[in-house]
Amino acid sequence: MSCSARRLSTSMEAFIASMTWSGRAENRPPHMLLLSGFFVMNLRPVVSAALLALFAAACQPAETPKSPDPSDNPETVSAPEAPAPAGLSQLAKFQTGQFEKLDLASDLTIPTAKFVDADGKERSFAEYAGKVVVYNIWAEWCGPCVEEMPSLARLQKAFAGKDVAVVPVAFGFGKGVTRETTLAKFKELVGADLPFFYDGELEVNGQAKTSALPATIIYDKTGKEAARLIYPAAWDAPDAVALVQAVLDGQT
Repeated sequence: MSCSARRLSTSMEAFIASMTWSGRAENRPPHMLLLSGFFVMNLRPVVSAALLALFAAACQPAETPKSPDPSDNPETVSAPEAPAPAGLSQLAKFQTGQFEKLDLASDLTIPTAKFVDADGKERSFAEYAGKVVVYNIWAEWCGPCVEEMPSLARLQKAFAGKDVAVVPVAFGFGKGVTRETTLAKFKELVGADLPFFYDGELEVNGQAKTSALPATIIYDKTGKEAARLIYPAAWDAPDAVALVQAVLDGQT
């Protein structure tokens, strides 16, 4: 079995699945290409290079550290536990369970590009200045997106009256996909519990620098990205509510 085959059953398979998900092939964005079971992004050469590096890293044999033998030095004593590295995110404690793959490394700011509402009127994240924004990227044909949407509505209810805005913005691409068809699906999922927005030009998604579906990015009150997850999640679960509350409390 090749090294790539051995690794695809673990983190690499999950990574590829997070980028393709379910949904018809004709609905996948034009800059995504699936070749021989490997996912390649043609957005920029640097992205392709990074992905190739990821595959290369997956093929490296794991090193098993050699444990020191106490008998070599009878006077050896246990070293004190090392302190957390300087600059470690206060949100790192949430990187477990469904948030094991929570990305805390980005320093992007909230997109400034416009999107439209159900009536076709231009809107933007500027309307939520001073609030924690939970930006969800979804599509009507994306199975995991559809499955997690009701939990996002319940997350918003958990923060009723607080400075937290859950803002789903639909990924406006796919055969037969329009603002109207997406709105119909959205109403079926959450009714009027969340606002409906549509990114027909894909500019908002582009500024957020993710083409994964579903993806959820949390921005703090200043508009700086605090965390992102490119996997579906139960956003009404206690750990999800605690994560958003931590960002609301100013943890970074």
